[in-house]
Amino acid sequence: METTTQVITVAATLSGAVLTLLANAYLERRRGRDARELEVMRRTAEHAQWLRDARLNAYAQLSLAGEEALQFVRAELPLLATSPEHDQRAAIESRWRELRTAYRKAYNQVALFATDEVRTAAHQMWLTGWHAGNDFLRVLADADRLTETVDWGARAHDAAMQMGKAGDAFLERCRQEIATP
Repeated sequence: METTTQVITVAATLSGAVLTLLANAYLERRRGRDARELEVMRRTAEHAQWLRDARLNAYAQLSLAGEEALQFVRAELPLLATSPEHDQRAAIESRWRELRTAYRKAYNQVALFATDEVRTAAHQMWLTGWHAGNDFLRVLADADRLTETVDWGARAHDAAMQMGKAGDAFLERCRQEIATP
């Protein structure tokens, strides 16, 4: 009988040890899976924050480039039409090329990171600015061949108004996109 008791005790102890090992293995596996899930959630949150920061930066850069182009169209292009100096004309045209390039680079960043609605508004904003400056310079280059007189101030004002409206629409889309979680 004493042997039976010892066998039962040993069997119970071994069963308890096996159950403990199985329970620990299950818990370790569960902890590992939970740790992986937490890591995935952490990385997803970091990526979402990075994307949000990249979008905000791109939106700000395009807004600044648009404002700079708008001020150029509003202030410097009308001076170009009234200035007969070739050096000043070349300098202003060179400045427009620099602004246009910066404007395109800023738009490209928005095109990379933005949502579809913001991307569409940014494209419209960029096209409006691009056409405003280029059309002004094209008409100015052809001014000698034009039969009617051109009101350069009104032309610049109209271009600036169109650029301003496109810029406002872009900013409104950005506000809407940023406000949604």
